[in-house]
Amino acid sequence: MSKRTLVPAAALLLAVTGLLVPGAAHAAEARPAVTAESRSAVVVAPGEKLRLGRGYAMTLTREERCVGSADGHICKSVTDGNQPPGTVSLQSFGEEYGTLYSPLYIGPGRAARMTVTGAGQTLEAQVVTLAGRPGYATGYVWGAAGEPDEPTVTVYDAAGRVLARY
Repeated sequence: MSKRTLVPAAALLLAVTGLLVPGAAHAAEARPAVTAESRSAVVVAPGEKLRLGRGYAMTLTREERCVGSADGHICKSVTDGNQPPGTVSLQSFGEEYGTLYSPLYIGPGRAARMTVTGAGQTLEAQVVTLAGRPGYATGYVWGAAGEPDEPTVTVYDAAGRVLARY
């Protein structure tokens, strides 16, 4: 096997494990694709503020999910019945430097992965939930500025089964 074949494999291994090896400085630039196995849900306490970057934050309680910035936030009830069980909705916040997407899944399944697809790309959202079985999960991901016309949101469980699609 040639060194040329080993270097990319070693770089991937180093990027996945985070190990540093002399002569492999370029490995820090390589990033493996995010998968359901490599990304786990962030579990927050009720009322805990989770910083989403670029001045935005999210707060979850047993009754609602709130997302916003210092300029204001939007809260959505997860208990009022306006979103039926087994469905996902999407909030987005457009800024000149990017768009924040925040899916909200309400239902009995445990969300392990959420994607937002549009304009020819699929974004992997970070899943966020409360401890236990709160009956919902949310997520967030930053995309490019501007919004696709009709983004598709898909929520998967840990086995890769689709729980909901919007």
